[in-house]
Amino acid sequence: MLDFKELEYVVSVAKHKNITKASQELYISQPSLSKYIKKLEDTLGTPLFNRIGHTFTLTYAGERYLENAQDILRIRNKINAEISDICKNNKGRLNIAVPSTRGAYMIPETLPIFMEKYPHVEINLIEGPSANAETALINGDADLAVFNYPVIHPDLEYEILGTEELTLAVSKDNPLSKCGVKKKEYKYDWIDLNLFKDENFILHFPYQRTGQIADKIFQKAGFNPKIALRTRSIECAIKLTSSNFGVCFISENHLKHMYLVNPPKYFSIGTPSTSFQLVVAYRKGIYLTKYMLDYIEILKDYFK
Repeated sequence: MLDFKELEYVVSVAKHKNITKASQELYISQPSLSKYIKKLEDTLGTPLFNRIGHTFTLTYAGERYLENAQDILRIRNKINAEISDICKNNKGRLNIAVPSTRGAYMIPETLPIFMEKYPHVEINLIEGPSANAETALINGDADLAVFNYPVIHPDLEYEILGTEELTLAVSKDNPLSKCGVKKKEYKYDWIDLNLFKDENFILHFPYQRTGQIADKIFQKAGFNPKIALRTRSIECAIKLTSSNFGVCFISENHLKHMYLVNPPKYFSIGTPSTSFQLVVAYRKGIYLTKYMLDYIEILKDYFK
């Protein structure tokens, strides 16, 4: 008989590359997990892991075992979710991955609506940069993920929640803040980014979605920015901009939720304006329970 526990143990050790961390996730003792993995390897007749100190890395046999184990566990989870849904139990767990800043205003607006309908569904939030949200989804740690500017992954499905414009924030004390031009086709006053060649920029890191978008903007504009600071925090960037430390990029949905004593001016940039899609994503082939589908609809209504 197939032992799902055996599969889960190998998947956890492969994920953490460490017996101690895997045993903590699995709620078993470290010696027990070590013995179990060794016994499995003896049964299979080949090692699944290379042991280098406390680090466990997969052998080729381990890679093949892991890929098939993940497929089997996905099928098991799909069957369990379908049966649970058929029984109309309305109980379960929803793992949502969301960037920290977006989650700070999105979750309080959408989760109460969801919980009113599904009070017995346990919610687990996974917060961090957009790239982390996508990784959590691919690894199976998240059921749904919300992020912007998706790089299409073959194992994921995407549903568009909306389109957001990326604006340039400029302190009102900066003389360039008076250089904007009103144009019918732009939501905000339009400004030429090339005016800011000699200005200090406050940017996000390249692994963050906004950082990646900024790189493309500068490539298109044809100049390398003067980077005063890189920060993971959108709030930090916009507050520094307000104090005229530099200029930064911010999406229009974020700026709606920033409460500042001395807010900067926001400008449209590019021709046409710079925008990106906001999506909710999930793994291909998974069974979407009714409560997952309903939460997707709640998100669509929120971002409409």
